[in-house]
Amino acid sequence: MATSAQKEGPRDMYRRLGYGKLTSGESLELAAVDAPDPDWTGRLRLFLRHKGDPYAGHIERALDQPLDDLRTHFYVGCVDGEPITHVMVAGARGFGVLGHVYTVPEWRRRGAFGQLMATQMEDVRALGFTRLTLSTGYGSMPYEVYSSFGFRSAVPESGQMCWFAEPGSEPAAAPAPAGDTSIRRARWDDWGALCFVLAHAPHAGEPAPRSSALGIDECGSAEGSFLRLLGQLDLAGAQSYVAESSAGGVVGWCHLVPSPLTLGGAWLLDLHVLPGFEGLLGDLLGRVDWPQRPVVFPTSADADVYESAMTAVGFTKSAVLPAGDHGGSTRRLTLWWRTG
Repeated sequence: MATSAQKEGPRDMYRRLGYGKLTSGESLELAAVDAPDPDWTGRLRLFLRHKGDPYAGHIERALDQPLDDLRTHFYVGCVDGEPITHVMVAGARGFGVLGHVYTVPEWRRRGAFGQLMATQMEDVRALGFTRLTLSTGYGSMPYEVYSSFGFRSAVPESGQMCWFAEPGSEPAAAPAPAGDTSIRRARWDDWGALCFVLAHAPHAGEPAPRSSALGIDECGSAEGSFLRLLGQLDLAGAQSYVAESSAGGVVGWCHLVPSPLTLGGAWLLDLHVLPGFEGLLGDLLGRVDWPQRPVVFPTSADADVYESAMTAVGFTKSAVLPAGDHGGSTRRLTLWWRTG
């Protein structure tokens, strides 16, 4: 569920959060621009013009209009009213993505970003964010900076990092089914929750690939691939559904998109649930409006677990392939096929 801070009504779109001082003596105004904000649209577009797709698409849309329940906060440090450093946090239901860190080259090494980052971390906690994810190079200078603010590798020696409002609350096991779980179309505000669950290592018994549509085998960054998925949903027939837990996390998904491979015109089904939520498989598949074309679904899941749900919507097992050695054991990949 979204916090009360995230559901607030009319608000100031530009929030002054405080002031700092650069090592070169200039005063640094620290603020948050809560998108959409027409007064800041032009300046932020210009400041972040180096960002390419799919990120540029999100920036453009967030500055122009609300994106479902996604809250996008552009944090800026300004000298004489002009931004010189920036970081973004976007998310909902307590899950957020941190990105777009940038300082104008001539203003670097003067302490601007460190002051902005400290102010931003205080603000996102006050806004109700409890988990943040980001992507950087493992062991790099940015990695060390983020570590100083409480971020830790989601898996050992990984540049995929997570922050928890309550230290020590890292997930040790899959969330236990509790309360109502809703299945609905994927939305912009699922960005943070999906990035969080896919950043961490699979739980015991969790099949792979965890998300073939997002290009993630076991764990990794969905920061850009989820935005690309949202873009694919403009294509006729493309569909995406998620299962949201009562705590606001994403515990399952079902994406139907064009396959990146040439498979006789077949589309790709990306179906996944966390351990303990296998009972949602049939409900997720039941939401799909199946196209008049073949559909392929690759998974290492035990065929028996998927058998009933897959056959009920017309899939058959077409092949079982060795998928290499993973953690000392040979993984087999089952290809399910549905004829359009």
